[in-house]
Amino acid sequence: MSFTILVSALIWIVYLLIEKIRVVVARKKIPHVIHVNGTRGKSSVCRLIEAGLRNGGMRVFCKTTGINPTTIDVDGEERIIPRKGCANIKEQVEILCKASKQNVQILVVECMAVRPELQHVTQHSILRADICAITNVRRDHTDVMGESLQEIADALSNTIPRNGILFTTEEAQTQILKNVADRLCCRFVPVQPDDDEQTFDFSENIALALAVCEYLGVEREKALAGMKRYKRDPFALSLYRWGKALFINALSVNDIQSTHIVWETLSNEYDLNDKRLVILMNNRPDRGSRTRDMTAVCEALQPNEIWLMGASRIYVRRKLKNKLPNTVVKMWSSAEAIPSEEIEQDKVIFAIGNIANDGLAIMRRVREEGIEFVR
Repeated sequence: MSFTILVSALIWIVYLLIEKIRVVVARKKIPHVIHVNGTRGKSSVCRLIEAGLRNGGMRVFCKTTGINPTTIDVDGEERIIPRKGCANIKEQVEILCKASKQNVQILVVECMAVRPELQHVTQHSILRADICAITNVRRDHTDVMGESLQEIADALSNTIPRNGILFTTEEAQTQILKNVADRLCCRFVPVQPDDDEQTFDFSENIALALAVCEYLGVEREKALAGMKRYKRDPFALSLYRWGKALFINALSVNDIQSTHIVWETLSNEYDLNDKRLVILMNNRPDRGSRTRDMTAVCEALQPNEIWLMGASRIYVRRKLKNKLPNTVVKMWSSAEAIPSEEIEQDKVIFAIGNIANDGLAIMRRVREEGIEFVR
């Protein structure tokens, strides 16, 4: 019995050593690794950086995370990563090795870890990125990252590179990020969006991506031209004409602050404040804190109607009826259960909460029946 345990332990140690060697060898072949972190906008910033660098003539490999984790190789081919089971940070080892085999100059990787300790392992033991871009610090994943913005900033700072450079468009928690950067001998570069920034994405995302591209030697106009043609994440913020209704897909936004920013931006851009507002709220059973936060969004926006999908519908309906007694609250068991007459009215359907499960189903239906707006 003890001999078997000893052999198993030795095999495990050899495996770990081989993995360590693979990581070290692969990383040495890649001049620059960019680790993109933050609460919102990570996938978009990864794709913007990739597009800007590629248009500047760089050999770049990009990997984004999400419902469909995706790679964009040196030839610009986009492939969904098949997963067996739950997401695991070991996935980043394979990405590092795959990128090194393609002789890339730059690897752009979205942080896939949520737990602070796993963020630290991903950065300091696997990717060892020399460049970090942090989009923002907002209240999400509070069950593992902490309830306060200060705690969340601390958690996100685990991807700041030692002796590297950090770019960020975060404003409120910059001192926390800077303190960690200083401790790691990492150059700290705050990025401010330009007033005349382009409108094909949020100005903060564009400014952050441009700052990284310019640092790596790509001229601003060259990078911007590439970004204008970038392919969005399939589940990023989008708008559709669905029947007579305007459907806003904000299911991947998730936190209170970002959801309010999206609504304020689009309501002003499309003059939606006088329209009949319907909030479609999709909940996940394993995201109780988000359910609470999205309920608070409903209370703040005070829509004409609220449509509930996914988990905890009865509980949320009871709570909303207490807070918003004059608001019509409807529950749908599935995306297909929403009758067609509900969309044959001039209204705005603002979809929030979570993209998973019923969120994917509602997006499939909207894409099949609706027409996408090009912003």
